[in-house]
Amino acid sequence: MKSKFNAFIILIGLLGAAAIIALGLGSFGYLNSYSNKLIEVKGLAEKIVRADIGDMSIDISNNGYENLEDLYKKRISDKEKVILFLKQQGITDTEIVSFSMNTSNYTEENKTTSISGVTTTERKRLFGSNDTISIKTKELEKIGKIKADIVKLSAEGVLVTYYYSYKLTNFVNIKLEMMKEASANARKNAEAFVEPQGDTIQGVAYLKQGEVTITGEDEGENVNSWNSQESQSINKKLRLVVRAGFFKKEKKK
Repeated sequence: MKSKFNAFIILIGLLGAAAIIALGLGSFGYLNSYSNKLIEVKGLAEKIVRADIGDMSIDISNNGYENLEDLYKKRISDKEKVILFLKQQGITDTEIVSFSMNTSNYTEENKTTSISGVTTTERKRLFGSNDTISIKTKELEKIGKIKADIVKLSAEGVLVTYYYSYKLTNFVNIKLEMMKEASANARKNAEAFVEPQGDTIQGVAYLKQGEVTITGEDEGENVNSWNSQESQSINKKLRLVVRAGFFKKEKKK
């Protein structure tokens, strides 16, 4: 009997403590906030930013060689011509980040048919190569110069193809700034939603980062990650969305 009485006393004590805590929270506005309706909105921030790194890879192709020695001589000659061309465009040794060589062999068939209708097949083993020079530079205009003049290598007997991209790597501070802008935009949207009824926004319930996209300003390229944002557009269009919840304080009637 005594234990039941003690349990009852403890229960009364806990309820009393809860009431005191509730009164304390109410004085800071928490109870009043949680009694209000929640307004959920989205906020948007957009910005055009110039890329800060340019990448370019130049592939040098050679095929149809019957022996490796001739192929090797041609590859070395082609590499020297491409390096000289790049230096003429202002590329420095430190901006040439790698050179890779890939050799392959294949069989070429040559079929001939005699007057009597007999077909003979001559098979020849040939060698080919595909070598790549990779460039990375912070001076983006150099990529444009290379693109404009790279056709000159064809006149020197060098068969090349190329790929280039521009990256935005320093976006951490930009992202923080855009999160602030998107959050402010979300609050503005919430206020626009409740003000016609005479209500006001009292406080923030939550803020969550939503979709982040980087696109080329003049292209349809779309990348949904801050860590993978290569495109062939120097200027990047950044778009950041936040989801937000605000407490609404209703107009007194």
